[in-house]
Amino acid sequence: MSNVTGPERPKIDGGFDRASGEDILKQMNKVPLFMTEMPEEENEALAALQSLLYDGPPEEIAENFKNQGNESFKAGKSQYQDAINYYTKALETNCQDNKIIEACLTNRAAVNLELQNYRKVLTDCAKAIQLNPQNIKAFYRSAKALNALDKIDQALDCCEHGLGIEPNNLVLQQLKETCIKRQEILNQKAKIKEERERKEREKQEALKKAIKMRNIKMETTSNTPISPHSVHLDSEIQQLIWPVVFLYPEYKESDFIEAFNEENTFLDHLEVIFEQPAPWDIERKYTSNNIQIYYEYTLSTGNEEKQKLIRIGKNCTLKEVLSHPKYVVKNGIPNFIILPHQGKFQEEFLAKYKS
Repeated sequence: MSNVTGPERPKIDGGFDRASGEDILKQMNKVPLFMTEMPEEENEALAALQSLLYDGPPEEIAENFKNQGNESFKAGKSQYQDAINYYTKALETNCQDNKIIEACLTNRAAVNLELQNYRKVLTDCAKAIQLNPQNIKAFYRSAKALNALDKIDQALDCCEHGLGIEPNNLVLQQLKETCIKRQEILNQKAKIKEERERKEREKQEALKKAIKMRNIKMETTSNTPISPHSVHLDSEIQQLIWPVVFLYPEYKESDFIEAFNEENTFLDHLEVIFEQPAPWDIERKYTSNNIQIYYEYTLSTGNEEKQKLIRIGKNCTLKEVLSHPKYVVKNGIPNFIILPHQGKFQEEFLAKYKS
């Protein structure tokens, strides 16, 4: 029996030729019905379809845009902006049908509510309510936006208006309960804030009174940044606790004492600071027994001002020094100059003030 041969059949490997497949997809993407993205070059078929959107009476055009907006909204978050654009185009037509305009406003408000554009929600809902004072959706979406903005009184007012139209509207009833609970939370927060502010005012008033009783003079320069550290009154012991800076001009170094009790002496802190030699004190001449403490003050003579130094005893308390008539606390932080007991630098430094 002879073999009958026919036309050769193509080999099947589970797919089609890659190059021809890509060509097919490119061709399909030129057809508006199958487009997955906007074409880069001009497409006559697409242009013709787009022109149809604006063909017809304004009401029909607006209705078409509204329907497209609805479809985009249903498609999910990735197309929310498209939905807004379609509703906006519908509203930009010369449509005289208030029902279409009202629907576009409330629908655009719904999309913006999802996007948390609450101000835009309120604007559109207000316009919709002007067109139709019975628009329950506009009252509901206004209430949700106002609740999100913590404008609870206004949110409850919208709920009441909506329930006045539909007393048995379950969604509005639930939203009203949500607003009431939020109002209770905000009221509680307001009370806590008010109490905290009251205590802070009392604290500051007590501090000012304590500083005044001690005759401490304070001065603040406008160009100095506010320090995160400041004097405070320990209410239990009724003593001032100060931030203090010790300056070592010979080495351009300093020490910052965050909490210097006014009843402590300078020696109390210097013994702790110099218990171990400072890394910058190569000659080991800065010890609690071998230093002198000074503070700078301004001496006014006629139209002239001079900077002078006053030496402080190491056994003086901070309170005694700050209460001295010549001492001025500048920018909230007292500072003191620490010099070696003797030596060339000490002599030259003091000579500047004597001259």
